[in-house]
Amino acid sequence: MRMSRESYESLNALTAMCFDANAVFDNLAYVLDYHYFSNISKVVHLHVAHVMPQWADLITDKMIELSARPVRKPIGGYDKDYQDLGEIFTTMLDKLMELRTETRNLVESADIDGDDEVRIFAEEFLTIISPYIKQAEEWGNAAKVLSAQDFNIHILDYTHFIHPED
Repeated sequence: MRMSRESYESLNALTAMCFDANAVFDNLAYVLDYHYFSNISKVVHLHVAHVMPQWADLITDKMIELSARPVRKPIGGYDKDYQDLGEIFTTMLDKLMELRTETRNLVESADIDGDDEVRIFAEEFLTIISPYIKQAEEWGNAAKVLSAQDFNIHILDYTHFIHPED
């Protein structure tokens, strides 16, 4: 294994956080659908929730490349109902910020431990996370200034940092 034990544990934890974020964002999409915000739900589900396992794969692929065995950590189940769009996007932003914090911690510890490949990977991973954070901020702002129905109709007009049309 071409990394310290701390980097190994942190990469596994970051992978679990991605899968956990997928579960959180799936629940948010289900809530949006349930409350008849199907356009928002579709974007959140397909272009945010479905991205999280792809991020987990990036991490585990790097681990394999560095001769480390990824493990699947347990994740939570989520069943909270949300009545307010703002709360949905605050939840999304909070989860993304947790991923950012964990990644920043990994950058620091990998640097201290001399795990250059892990540090570089984590720095690049921050650039992947960043547009999603900004997008959650934009959606949170739109939820404050638009009616929920208008936001549902015009979700793509308030989607500038990720690209659902890709």
